[in-house]
Amino acid sequence: MSESLSSTRSAGPDDSGESLSEDDVFEVLSNGRRRYAYHYLKQAGEEVDIRELTDHVTAREYDKPPEALTATERNRVSTALHQFHLPKMDDCGFVEYDARRGEVALSPSASDLEVYVDVVPGRDVPWSRYYLGLAGVNAVVLLGTAAGVAPFGALPVVSWFAFAVASLLVSALVHTYYTRRLDLGADDPAERAR
Repeated sequence: MSESLSSTRSAGPDDSGESLSEDDVFEVLSNGRRRYAYHYLKQAGEEVDIRELTDHVTAREYDKPPEALTATERNRVSTALHQFHLPKMDDCGFVEYDARRGEVALSPSASDLEVYVDVVPGRDVPWSRYYLGLAGVNAVVLLGTAAGVAPFGALPVVSWFAFAVASLLVSALVHTYYTRRLDLGADDPAERAR
């Protein structure tokens, strides 16, 4: 069962029965390398070799396919993952990291975690405000139609209901498109190379 950060203070129990705290989740996801590692481990759904994870994180960071990466780029990311990021994620209960075997996997609580982040770049309007505005416009249209106020009385009631449904449908489609683009790892060079 997935849990949303917006509705709970914890993100679900891990294998020891403990929950990821909201602070731990935000701390882990505050760093790009850790976000890339989280995304890849969530996609993999199983334990992965640290070299495989390093290639993926490096490809994301340098925006290159894995075969185009240099040894220097790989080493830089590998060192940071081994010495800092994976131990931190392990301490927070986000991953199960075995440095001796060179393997890492998401913890059960992080595997079930659904991360919802409303990204508002530049002058974009948050979707919650957009939908409030859309609801207001549709309410005015439908109330005007029911009262027979001009210009709403000029068209049949069914036309205005169709307008309300179409505006909601188009908005939901556009919102879905933008949400998928902003999803963690949506523009993944390693995935494009496949």
